[in-house]
Amino acid sequence: PQWRVWGENPRDLGLSRSETSFPPPLTPPRGLDRDSCQKGWRLLYILTAYYKCSEVLKPYLLWHLQETCRSPGAQFQGIAKACEQNLRKTFQFGGRREFPSSMELKAMVAGRSAKRQLFLLPGGIERHLKIKTCSVALDVIEEMCYEMGLHRPEVFDEYVIFAVTNGGEAWGQAGGGPPHFLL
Repeated sequence: PQWRVWGENPRDLGLSRSETSFPPPLTPPRGLDRDSCQKGWRLLYILTAYYKCSEVLKPYLLWHLQETCRSPGAQFQGIAKACEQNLRKTFQFGGRREFPSSMELKAMVAGRSAKRQLFLLPGGIERHLKIKTCSVALDVIEEMCYEMGLHRPEVFDEYVIFAVTNGGEAWGQAGGGPPHFLL
């Protein structure tokens, strides 16, 4: 399938220009139903969370996503913005390493790209935050620091997040090091 080589240079794969296929347009041509376009945008949303596009395609893809977001009255503005954010996070942090569970994949295909996640703070304080497909531990740390009135980036390195399993055991920490995607 085309998405398996997304981001690869077709010449590196031994393909000539006439053999190279490009993704279909992101705006609906006449006669194409809205549901089909919506599914295409959702697929792009998933791809931008996991795979980098090539450096050659990146400026054009970002431009198209930004134009779709800025166009007044354009369809799919919201998901175009989400795709742009996913793509930026993927280039910044390398994309998600763990593929989505079947439940998460069904939710993404249905258009639900975020969930409320419970975070336990010292003192038994519970805090629910909205976690998106490309949310990383640093995003949560920044949000909590801002709520505490801490706005300097160097402060963020002093906090970590421990993932707690159903049995109550901490299985890992995130923050102050390489990025960890939360979903």
